Amino acid sequence: MKEPSVFRKPGSPYWWCDFYYKKKRYQQAMHKNKKKAVQKTKDLQEKLRLQNSGEANLWPIFKAEYLEWADANKTPATLKWDRLAIKYLEEYKSDIKYATDITPALLDKFKSHLILRSREQEEALRRSGRKRRKQQGLGVHGINRTLQSLKVMMRKAEAWGYFSVPQKWDTISKIKTAEGRVVFHTPHEIRLLLDFTHELAKKNTSGYCPWETVVLLGAREGMRRGEIYHLKWTDIDYEKNIITIQPKDDWHPKTYECRDIPMYVLVREHLLKIPRRGEYILYDTYGKRFSIDSLTNYYRVKVARKVGIDSFIHKLRHTYASHLVQNRVDLYTVSKLLGHKNILTTQIYAHLIPDTLQEAVNRLPPLV
Repeated sequence: MKEPSVFRKPGSPYWWCDFYYKKKRYQQAMHKNKKKAVQKTKDLQEKLRLQNSGEANLWPIFKAEYLEWADANKTPATLKWDRLAIKYLEEYKSDIKYATDITPALLDKFKSHLILRSREQEEALRRSGRKRRKQQGLGVHGINRTLQSLKVMMRKAEAWGYFSVPQKWDTISKIKTAEGRVVFHTPHEIRLLLDFTHELAKKNTSGYCPWETVVLLGAREGMRRGEIYHLKWTDIDYEKNIITIQPKDDWHPKTYECRDIPMYVLVREHLLKIPRRGEYILYDTYGKRFSIDSLTNYYRVKVARKVGIDSFIHKLRHTYASHLVQNRVDLYTVSKLLGHKNILTTQIYAHLIPDTLQEAVNRLPPLV
């Protein structure tokens, strides 16, 4: 089959397609990269052919169209979950031909399949005596995340006209889980982590250890993992004594909003003395950037376990909030410092407010 031709319009950075199909002209910008523009033109021509043949709702066509949309509109982490959800569904039902083959009834059966498979795995691990090895899509969180991805996907299929009749995707409910209380570190545990990472810094010729920075930014600024990883020197304002969490070209905060966090004295002192090796705050001891997953795994394995403390990066953020609440900072202020859009999210720390609940109960009038 002959490759479709694309061309450049004067003043436009895009490659354009220009062809006729069924006496209708299609001329539109496709992509800044010529090779990708050719591929997108081929995809468009194939889609038009399928629509004309009555096979436009083929599952592979919708899947490719949806993943292209998700790549442009979702974060890499969410896109990864979408791909995993599709993989799990296709493993369960390998003969999906049309997008309309996926119904609420099918997803309900798929949910039951995932739950049973998870139980079987748990039982096999229990009998073997081995420690649980986490596998995405098998735990409660993984199953809920998989179902959520598929529901969003099928709602998009409905919005794009793949279904002639509205479907009841809301009938696919999440698996309910017991909500435990937030885990956080004591001030003594944070001190142990800081002492250990400070000793690591002394052993390095540069006198720098990124994990000391991670502990301080998490436990004394309440920053999320992604916020720590993408923090730049331009986000630090020593004059105003604030750290600004703001979007970057390839990343944005969880709530898509900017926020300013006042610098704790130890954080300020630490940032002033560590070396600048590039535009970002975090680099490894050799001056290179590591992946965000390496940040998570290395901290837990090489730092927390060696100190003898069960710690992970988000637990540092919980520690920041918990310590504030325990020291009578109101929940509204804590929610602003954490960057929560809804104060209900901050309510998980409410049980830490000292004496408040007891004081409220004590105000009840005496029974006479």
